[in-house]
Amino acid sequence: MSWNYQTSKERIKNHLSSLGTIEIEKLVRDADLYALLSETTCREIFGAHVYVDVPNFAQLATEVEGADYPRVNQAIHLYQREVSRIVEGSGVFDGIRVHFQGPKLHALFYRPIDAAGQLATKAVLLQAVLREFVRNVFNSAYPALADIVIAGGADIGDAIGTQDGMKGDRELLFIGDPANYAARIIGEPGELRLTARIYDELTKEIRQLCSKAVDGNYILDSFDWSVLQRLLINEGIQWSPETSAERLQEDKVKFPLKDISCSDADTTIDLDALSITNNKRVKAASLFADVDGFTRYIAAATTVEQKQSALRVLHAIRKEMAAVVKHDFDGLRIQYQGDRVQAFFHMPKNDPGAIVAKAIDAGVGLQSSMQHTLKECLPEIGDLQLAVGIDFGLTLVSRLGTRGQRDRICVGSAVERAAACQERCHGSEIGITSPVYILLEEAVQRQFRLDDQRGLYIATSLTAEKTERLKKAAAYAGGQPVFLRSTKSGVTVGNTEGPGARQVLPSKSYAD
Repeated sequence: MSWNYQTSKERIKNHLSSLGTIEIEKLVRDADLYALLSETTCREIFGAHVYVDVPNFAQLATEVEGADYPRVNQAIHLYQREVSRIVEGSGVFDGIRVHFQGPKLHALFYRPIDAAGQLATKAVLLQAVLREFVRNVFNSAYPALADIVIAGGADIGDAIGTQDGMKGDRELLFIGDPANYAARIIGEPGELRLTARIYDELTKEIRQLCSKAVDGNYILDSFDWSVLQRLLINEGIQWSPETSAERLQEDKVKFPLKDISCSDADTTIDLDALSITNNKRVKAASLFADVDGFTRYIAAATTVEQKQSALRVLHAIRKEMAAVVKHDFDGLRIQYQGDRVQAFFHMPKNDPGAIVAKAIDAGVGLQSSMQHTLKECLPEIGDLQLAVGIDFGLTLVSRLGTRGQRDRICVGSAVERAAACQERCHGSEIGITSPVYILLEEAVQRQFRLDDQRGLYIATSLTAEKTERLKKAAAYAGGQPVFLRSTKSGVTVGNTEGPGARQVLPSKSYAD
């Protein structure tokens, strides 16, 4: 399987021709966002975006072995189930659990409409509640695991809400600075961070519980349950550690360890078949590809027409990225994360070299679509580029469902490292870790250069056209002859003999 220029171009043209008119209006009343939003029905939504990560889960999913592993599976699933209930529960926070990005929650508060102070307060108190929940409920329920800690970030402002995917595989997406920046400011484990925009909307009492960070953001200080309880009562939020502890215990009974299986995969994983009782743990390559500059691109769109054009671009890019992963390279598209796609490659089984080679080829295909076919079909995307990160390692793959919403999740150290790789890459770069580099064939290794400052091997502007030339050059190495032909347009080089061809033995430097 491979990337093909004509196939890619036709896919993009067909999607653009079928997309239809994109509608963007301000959300002015409460609505079921899952029912309302689509590719073409979009809303500008003022809200507070919160990301809460559990860094420990990735390490546990990678390192724990044997009979203890079902407990890790159960812990991750039950954590996410209870967090979803806290976020979305009526009388609790009444928010939206957008999705889990592996162990990282993305939540949105937009009710009451445009009530900045209440929305900012919910965003901060959710972080405080989840800290209390993990410290004094979850860790008590799982004493055999390392103490779990969380890290969080929150921002507030306008973002455009949309929804992509087919029935059964649809994802809410929010495009704009607050949805992006809330994730970017997440700091060290244990830190709960918020932007100045959030801070400015808080009451004096909550502001006094925050400390200013060196980067201009704020950190929510640690405080005991009595303080948090008073704040929750003031805001009418009905949550208690006892309630969560009871639900956690009920879930342990409902999903006992004996029913939780985790197996390797002999064929491509069927993501729809995964559940809390059916998990996969495989050696795989994780890939993240992010549209570098898109946040600035969407921020520069000020008129309705410009925003429609930007969303049209985004939908085309995301659709093509998914097609490259799934159809060109037989990978798994795990989820979209704003303007970023997460992909996963685990076949052929027990062949790490072939797996990472496929992931590299997919990264090259993604760069090829961005550099060639997407820019040809959408000349308005200008300077937008793609940044790709790849790593390889043991990974837990599963799917969690609450209230009919199911998130595809990949949890493991390799997933976190791949995401970090992508975040350290610039546009048009593919960044890989040492474990990936070591598994590559020498000819492919030569396309990557070690960047000591970033701790990555980097390839720049590596597209299908360039790799094809490199493959041809490699074929001429080792004393194989080539044949030169003179034409009106110049001299061509080939590896087959024919009329008018002159045989030449290339030097090794040509292949390099």
